[in-house]
Amino acid sequence: MSGLRRIISAWVPDTLAARLFLLSSCAAIVGVALAALVISSEYRNNAQERLNDILIANIFNLMGNVELDEDGKLMGLPNLGDSRYQLFDSGWYWSVERIGEPEKRLASLSLADRTILVSEGQEFDETFQRQFQMNDENGEALQGLEAQVFLGEGNQLYSFKITANQSALDDEIYAFTQRIALILGLLAFSIIAATYVVVRLGLEPVTRATQKLTAVRNGDAEKIDGSYPEEIQPLIDETNALIESNAVIVERARTQVGNLAHSLKTPLAVMQNELSSLSPEKESLFKEQSDTMRKQVQLYLDRARISARRSTSVASTPAFPVLEKLALVVAKLNRNTDMGFDLEPIEGVNFAGEEPDLQEVFGNLLENAAKYAETTMEIGSDFQEGKLIVTVEDDGPGMTPKQIENAMKRGGRVDEGKTGWGLGLSIVRDIVEEYEGEFNLGVSDLGGLKATVKLPGFKA
Repeated sequence: MSGLRRIISAWVPDTLAARLFLLSSCAAIVGVALAALVISSEYRNNAQERLNDILIANIFNLMGNVELDEDGKLMGLPNLGDSRYQLFDSGWYWSVERIGEPEKRLASLSLADRTILVSEGQEFDETFQRQFQMNDENGEALQGLEAQVFLGEGNQLYSFKITANQSALDDEIYAFTQRIALILGLLAFSIIAATYVVVRLGLEPVTRATQKLTAVRNGDAEKIDGSYPEEIQPLIDETNALIESNAVIVERARTQVGNLAHSLKTPLAVMQNELSSLSPEKESLFKEQSDTMRKQVQLYLDRARISARRSTSVASTPAFPVLEKLALVVAKLNRNTDMGFDLEPIEGVNFAGEEPDLQEVFGNLLENAAKYAETTMEIGSDFQEGKLIVTVEDDGPGMTPKQIENAMKRGGRVDEGKTGWGLGLSIVRDIVEEYEGEFNLGVSDLGGLKATVKLPGFKA
């Protein structure tokens, strides 16, 4: 069974419409082909039986119309009601002859002076009859019947033979088979066309629902609207209920995050205001630690905000204008750095997330690259397999393999490295992880650091 599934999966497209259409079409073709085979076989059998019945009727008619005269000669004018027995070389022949004396015989006009030859080995049945097949001088296949009976009051046997043109019957069967094949072929085509229409119309609500769900995922709609057949309406209702529930959860999470941010910022602000009463050394130490606390609080609040937004999967942001604007701003602020960027491959590509997150990721990468670039930095982009791919490179000091390894570890800190790469990479890493993307650091061809980010996206 698993092997059959693999074969079907290999040959049948992985769409419900295509599977229904192809399987229904195959069933129609097989059914029509079997019907054609059965009909043509039945027609052949009936035609052959009809021919045999004609031969039996004609040979009895022949025996009833042939007799011996006073001199023992065969006489009679059999009228079998078929003009083909009078047409020369028609394949429809009859003959009556005395066994052992073939010169004493009567024959149809179609046979003339020729003889109906029966091959050896053909046995008579209990009624002294036998069927046989032969070919005439023109190569036509003949179906024949022979009976041996006594005529008159003597004890001399006479052979009655009659034939029909089997080749003509075969031609008739072949012509019928062609006609039935054409008719049933048109029927199969009609069934396949009807199947296509039925599948398209039957699955139209599913296609419409899929398009509406895509609009929800892309942020173009808040729910799946419209009416649907009763078979799928419960699914639509449950999906809309789930979307609404997610929206409520996200709004509640945003409110809680805002409240937490407000409750933490106020104590931190009070602490910073009181630092002026401390000695300069302690003030510097406490100020540094309070700044670190503020940044860490903001980092984890942002992570909670992103996680809440990701649960809805309805946001979308055009990637090109956001990245272009960031690149132009960074280039304007760093006039001494030669910046090259290629964003054409992502024109028309949407980031499957919200704009602030996209700005946060690439703002940090561009800011760090501009900060440590000696003279040059480059930005590259691409879109492959549903992924928005952006690379940021510089010709600065870069990072050691140990620093890169530490930065890529979950929970690893990169703000302790010698190069000064700070909290920005942690923010980038966390946001990318929340969107189930990829973030990699490596050595750039320019000599510095190369950062590569892959985030979910789609063509607009």
